[in-house]
Amino acid sequence: MTWLLTKRRGSISMEAVLSLPVILVLFGAVAQVLVTAQGRMFVEQAAYAAARSALVHKCRPNELLCTEDPRKWQDAARWALVPAGATQGGASCPTITAGQQILTADDRIARRDAAAFNALCYAFDPANVQVTVDWVYTARASLTGPDNFPVRATVRFKLPLSTPFRKFVDEGETNGVYWRWGEATVVLL
Repeated sequence: MTWLLTKRRGSISMEAVLSLPVILVLFGAVAQVLVTAQGRMFVEQAAYAAARSALVHKCRPNELLCTEDPRKWQDAARWALVPAGATQGGASCPTITAGQQILTADDRIARRDAAAFNALCYAFDPANVQVTVDWVYTARASLTGPDNFPVRATVRFKLPLSTPFRKFVDEGETNGVYWRWGEATVVLL
């Protein structure tokens, strides 16, 4: 009887050892899907921010006395993407005065400055973000006047991947950060 009980305990241990890798792979896959979904939400919010900014700062069709500054809607999208930026890696960083002032204004986040600064640099790196904004020409808008043209903003962002599966689902690697393109388009009137 004791021999049979010992044999049963051994088979339970073996089943646990064999099922552990399957459980870990399943957990990692679920985590990667959740991280990707969260990144997708950030890209959609960035497209919305770019479209809102373009409604104010982009010259209307047939408007003669207007100068537009694409940095306005590009910066709006980039600020929305800062929380999704990679916190590791040493990317070249343009000077972002407002972001540096925010990071150095409060001593409570002093130990997190490097990670926040890396995320800020990642979101403002021109190689990581592409923003296009244009007016949508429709027959209805043409009849009602130039103030009624909808604006379309499209944002493409290199979403940083941070789970153990990042090497299997990535589209590239830059400075030790594995990424995948995320894209969203928003049309606003």
